[in-house]
Amino acid sequence: MKIRWRVVGISFLGLLCVTFIFVCWMSPRLGGLLEFGKDHIDPTIQKLQFTTQKQADIKLYYGDLSKSSTSIKLRSTFPLDSIAAQCQTDFEKVKAIQSWVQSRWKHDGQNVPEYQDAYYILKEAEKGRRFRCVEYATVAQQCLQALGFSTRQLGLMTRDISEVKWNGGHVTNEVYIEDLKKWIFIDPQYDVITLRNGVPMNAVELQHCIANRIDFEILNPNKLITKTDYEKWIGPYLYYFTISLQRGQVSIWDRIVGNKRQLTLYPVGAEQPAYFQKMMRLNTALYTHSLNTFYPQL
Repeated sequence: MKIRWRVVGISFLGLLCVTFIFVCWMSPRLGGLLEFGKDHIDPTIQKLQFTTQKQADIKLYYGDLSKSSTSIKLRSTFPLDSIAAQCQTDFEKVKAIQSWVQSRWKHDGQNVPEYQDAYYILKEAEKGRRFRCVEYATVAQQCLQALGFSTRQLGLMTRDISEVKWNGGHVTNEVYIEDLKKWIFIDPQYDVITLRNGVPMNAVELQHCIANRIDFEILNPNKLITKTDYEKWIGPYLYYFTISLQRGQVSIWDRIVGNKRQLTLYPVGAEQPAYFQKMMRLNTALYTHSLNTFYPQL
């Protein structure tokens, strides 16, 4: 009997050890309980290279969500239609909606809402709650989708995202403008859109301008930040670019088993990042160097 219990005890301890090792592999900082890693991101801006050959095995699809119950609820509750009606072009609509979303609350990098739902977030903002860059992007995305735009959240990460312990990521949007036949970058937290020679840029084009010291313009209707300050701030985040593959939200189970629900564009010669701020393992993305894969024509 004693031998049997000893075997059971050893097996239990072995299971605990394996579980602990796995948890540490998934989250070296144990979900934030441990404090180690770099305190500051590397501000160096590098010249990035990408390819153009499209990957046949990766396809992105963006359907019209304007007639969904969520979109109808948003448009019937908030003045999205009246804002859009004052605009002449799709680009003007995007500018106006972003400015309106940005003005709904002041930024709070720590407050996380109970639901990633634009209607819920906007209603909570009316009560005085403040939210993160993630929520600015979520609300802008869903409001623009309600108006028929193809819009996606764009997660940005610094080159040293696996080493820093905070401030290594930022969440923005990209919107497809039918008139221009291209994706454009918008940053709802700061109410920023960037242009070169009057043409709105996507995130990679912005990075190219910053890295190569090519002049560009900035639109910032709510006057939250200067061009110089924004360029200095956003530059380091433009290294890894991640979007959804439209396969649902990333769950804990997805992270455990590595289900691929995202697509990450990363530069030629770069490593695929292992962790997000040592908090969670980055194993749910497919990776590509291809600009034409990441920016499909719709």
